[in-house]
Amino acid sequence: MTRWMAVVTFAVVLLIVSTAAADKDRYEVGEEVKNFTLKVVNSEVAGEPYVGIDRYYGPDAKEPKKAVLLSFFATYCEPCKKEMPFLAALYDLYRDKGLMVLSISIDKEPEKVEEVATLAKDSNAKFPILSDRFNIVAKRYFISKLPCVYLIDAAGKVAMVNVGYNDDASRIMLESIRKAIGVPLADPVPESLARHMHGNVGDSAVEVPGEVGAGAAATDGSGAVGGGKSGEGDAAIVDVEDSKASKGKKKSKKKRRGRNKNM
Repeated sequence: MTRWMAVVTFAVVLLIVSTAAADKDRYEVGEEVKNFTLKVVNSEVAGEPYVGIDRYYGPDAKEPKKAVLLSFFATYCEPCKKEMPFLAALYDLYRDKGLMVLSISIDKEPEKVEEVATLAKDSNAKFPILSDRFNIVAKRYFISKLPCVYLIDAAGKVAMVNVGYNDDASRIMLESIRKAIGVPLADPVPESLARHMHGNVGDSAVEVPGEVGAGAAATDGSGAVGGGKSGEGDAAIVDVEDSKASKGKKKSKKKRRGRNKNM
């Protein structure tokens, strides 16, 4: 009887843990992130064909940094495209003060690689743009909405997480980075950054791709940033799962059309 109870208890605990993991939609501030290595899209800029995040933090870091800004994006995400020039400006301004920036594309289609490279070039991104075609890293980092940005400290722990991109998000990212690398918060904001931090309130002028549909406009307002909340306006977030589901529906329609022609 005791053994049977032990088995039941173990099963219940396992179910609770599994459910909690399934419901998790982001790392929390203070959690340690998982290591990964991905292929670099703009290797001519990065100087490396592959980059691992542990290159920049931890006891074995080859290029130790005070903070790593990690951004997940996709070419179908319009707010992501607005965010990248801001990330490029952040990197240019603070790279010599201990900041590293990495952007991860979760586009699955091989033909999108060229589009990602073009986006990086147009944004003047001088940091590594990585490809997560099979979404392995995205799953490990609980990515369900885009853009999603993590600020990781020198110990490999989350110092900030932000979902969506608008004026509030850019302001909070800047403040969090300054804290992490030791730059006074009262310092004036350079024009190179300021021009990317205004006019994105609610992303009201953004046209969300049709394949994303309602998922892009559905925001939960729960973008925890450094223990607080970030302002998330309509269409500031693209829902990854909704995009995948929409693509699946399109494929099903094509299959049905093919069957009808054969008949």
